[in-house]
Amino acid sequence: MRSSSVRWISTVALVTLAISACNDPVSVEPRSISLHTSQQYELPTVGGDEEGARISVQARHFMISEIRRTPETGLIATYVYRPSVGFVGTDYAEIEVLTGSDGASPPSAVRRIQLYFTVNED
Repeated sequence: MRSSSVRWISTVALVTLAISACNDPVSVEPRSISLHTSQQYELPTVGGDEEGARISVQARHFMISEIRRTPETGLIATYVYRPSVGFVGTDYAEIEVLTGSDGASPPSAVRRIQLYFTVNED
């Protein structure tokens, strides 16, 4: 294959990759959270009937790490994290928030929230 053909194919592949990346409906939000071993962190996400949230990467050092959607949270999908008893250090969880569904189709947008926890002694 000639050098110019290889360059042309490489250019087309890169342009195609760049265009597909621009159409990706996923956004990423990193957040740093500092809390003490006895504290609980709550993150309200979405509340619509057709919207949802899920844990895509589970924390490793937790007593509680879950999505709650109850009357206590106002029916808003809320991520709740409480570190394990005595745990001091860093932890990580990732939440996916799914929006844009009309009820008949899957969500059209995904927002990933990266939660970087630093847990300190009381």
